[in-house]
Amino acid sequence: MATIETYDAIPYDSTPITDTHPVYLAVLAQWFGMRPQSPHCARILELGCSNGGNIIPMAWYLPGATFLGIDRAGEQLAKGETLIELLGLSNLELRRADIVNLDPKSLGEFDYIIAHGIWSWVAPDVQQKILKIISTCLAPQGIAYISYNTLPGWYPRSMVRELLLYSTRMIQEPEVKLASARVILEKLATVWNKDDHLIARYLSQEIEELRHVQPGYLFHEYLEEINTPILFSDFIRSAMSHGLSYLAESDLYTMFHSTLSEGAASLVEFLDDLIEQEQHMDFLRYRYFRKTLLCRSEVSLNRNLDLNQIKEYAISAYLLPVISADLTQIVTEDFACPDGTRFSVSHPLTKAALSYLAEIYPDAVSYNELEEHAIHRVALAGANTWSFEQLIGELFSLFAHRALRLTLYPEKLYFGIPEYPRAYSLARAQAALRSEYLATVRHTTLEIDHLAGQLLQLMDGTRTVEQLADELVVHLAHHTARQVVRGGIPELPQAGQLLAGCQRLTNLFARHGLLEPNKKS
Repeated sequence: MATIETYDAIPYDSTPITDTHPVYLAVLAQWFGMRPQSPHCARILELGCSNGGNIIPMAWYLPGATFLGIDRAGEQLAKGETLIELLGLSNLELRRADIVNLDPKSLGEFDYIIAHGIWSWVAPDVQQKILKIISTCLAPQGIAYISYNTLPGWYPRSMVRELLLYSTRMIQEPEVKLASARVILEKLATVWNKDDHLIARYLSQEIEELRHVQPGYLFHEYLEEINTPILFSDFIRSAMSHGLSYLAESDLYTMFHSTLSEGAASLVEFLDDLIEQEQHMDFLRYRYFRKTLLCRSEVSLNRNLDLNQIKEYAISAYLLPVISADLTQIVTEDFACPDGTRFSVSHPLTKAALSYLAEIYPDAVSYNELEEHAIHRVALAGANTWSFEQLIGELFSLFAHRALRLTLYPEKLYFGIPEYPRAYSLARAQAALRSEYLATVRHTTLEIDHLAGQLLQLMDGTRTVEQLADELVVHLAHHTARQVVRGGIPELPQAGQLLAGCQRLTNLFARHGLLEPNKKS
């Protein structure tokens, strides 16, 4: 079991986990017929909150909701408290406690309970206590989110884990153990490159990926004492013993047979029991990780999803065509997320809708508004192709793959670039604490460097972009002078390059909803 010392010595990156957000959970639950509490006035509990990287942005963007984060790592909680104090948040408490010693009844009732990155890495008694807390504290229409490693997909990964554990078995200090594991991975990088055996190919690929992962992930996934994957069916059986039922996966697309190969789908279609279907799909997908949603066993669920229900939500997405989208005919084309992940759509209406959503991102618009804009664009292209059923089907598929977001209400979040840009206090506070990540308005993670962090701290609404660039010139001169003293090699950008960089970053911040619609007073 992980100790407090290991988490304080090598913290796991605590950043926004998009699919734990209560708005996303509420939307998913509604698709299955539940009536969850509105996230804007809900009570949310996160077990294992670390420094609050996931729950603090939620609390900041949902001031009418109430949040409680629990963790036993005091040093990490202290970092979160610092950010909470900077933001002046009064709707969030971070509490130091060991889950196994918690009295569930004293916590009260919660509409959403999150336990990300805990289950597989704690002892069985703690696992049962997590379920006890959920069964005691979950509201009648509440949703619980639990992530965990699954079998049989984790078996191949365990080969690398056992190798690293054995090779570092004599080392006790976490930092030294991690450094040693890094050295071992480098030595193993080319060992199996020319071996055509299936296992050798897998090990080569896995080791190559691990050479570049974050320290916290490598240590806590591969070097901690406990990492116990579980069969999905066994996990659900344990949850049922606490009066809980399976609701869905946060990765909704994995629940559909159509995402399997034709041969694999034929092996599960005949199964009537949902849990058996899901378990068999794990076998066929060699799935190694799940993010499962639970509800109370007495909740009545409707699993006959009506795709037209998408009309009840507001929609946002940032998907750009890989090539210029053809709005004149039904032809499959790829649209890409900022991280490069591609999704294929075919109908001109869908392509037009995605193009409009990208232009206004991160705004969320009603389905009716989106459909109207899509019709207009397709008509301008000279096409006469109208299949609203296919539009709805493709939009739902993108939602199921989490490439498109549904929200409960339309939201205006993109205000362009004001003459005097002012970043929201959350972004400025995170930058002031030298965080390498920002939480965006869509609860995603935006990685930033030193320059971007300095720019954010200066964005208080009193400077133009040109003036911000001038301020950065002064800052970089001082920063470079310190590098020289320390023996570094300074590389100062030219004034024109710096201004262009500031303009690019300001536009990036605006596109992620991080700028207020302000003017200089």
